Amino acid sequence: MIYSWKKIVLTSIPLLTITAIIEIIAGQILQGNIETLYMLPIFLISIPVVNSVGGNIGSILGARLASGLHVGTISYSIKDKTMHINLLTSVLMGIITYTALAILIYFISYFGGVNMGTGLPAFMGIIIGTGVALVVVISFISILTAFLAYKRGLDPDDMVAPVVTTFGDTLGIIILFLMIGAIGA
Repeated sequence: MIYSWKKIVLTSIPLLTITAIIEIIAGQILQGNIETLYMLPIFLISIPVVNSVGGNIGSILGARLASGLHVGTISYSIKDKTMHINLLTSVLMGIITYTALAILIYFISYFGGVNMGTGLPAFMGIIIGTGVALVVVISFISILTAFLAYKRGLDPDDMVAPVVTTFGDTLGIIILFLMIGAIGA
């Protein structure tokens, strides 16, 4: 029997406990900076979108890597060409997706009467910068998690998604605040 629910539960519980603690810390970071977001409500609207897209792209990459490792189309090597192609595709998807989302969020918010607090160029710079930085970091975390899980004899499918979504949520918030500070809104 390849899959055992007992093995999946036993290997997942410690990881899920750690990721829950990290998510609580991310919530506290957000709570501590909520005043900034009240002044710029368009960014408050953007946080779930930024985090979910980053996590989704990282999870897709992780699933592709896990499948490739299982069937042998991706080797356990940092020099693997297929892994590089998947990484590049993830980053390009991030650039395209975050550009479209920045424009869409801005105009929906504008026509919805949201207090913008920033212009379109600054907003696009912040969202695209946050998104691309998030996708790059999450992609490397996804690759690292898939390879480490595979090397340790664990199923990367069970490990990548919780790690990527947790770090995506946490880093998405942190990177967004860093971009707001760097670009200014």
